[in-house]
Amino acid sequence: MPIQIQPPTILPFLPTLDTLREDHLIQQLLCNDLEAVADKLPDLPPLPEVRRLCDRVLRITGTHFVRAENVLASLPEAHRPSIEELEMLHGMHLLDETHAEDLVSALWQHARRSDRANVGQLAYMLRCFFDGCRRAIALKERWIADALRAPC
Repeated sequence: MPIQIQPPTILPFLPTLDTLREDHLIQQLLCNDLEAVADKLPDLPPLPEVRRLCDRVLRITGTHFVRAENVLASLPEAHRPSIEELEMLHGMHLLDETHAEDLVSALWQHARRSDRANVGQLAYMLRCFFDGCRRAIALKERWIADALRAPC
């Protein structure tokens, strides 16, 4: 009788505060990479690297922001940020998401043009995105530290 191979059981991934901290490390690396791009303007990295940067930006805005808000909102009431704080974070994330979409579009436009006409605008957009991300990370890290220090 032939051996039957069963597909692996996929357990649902439940993000935790540690997951958010790992996300923040990934975001910090992206912010550092984007800052390096801004510092080297008007030159851009090769197109494959621009594509990877754009994919990373969109992955963070499409995955981490929602995950962070859900994890923080699901903390026990004594450990979670207030409703007003969570709404403020959501507003920060919406702004960062808008900056991300604009940034990805501007990076592609800049990469396709040889005249590099709007380099100042691209530099500003890069800085707006990574500054906004860093601000939100600092806020969330403070909340995470407070939640981890709080007695259970």
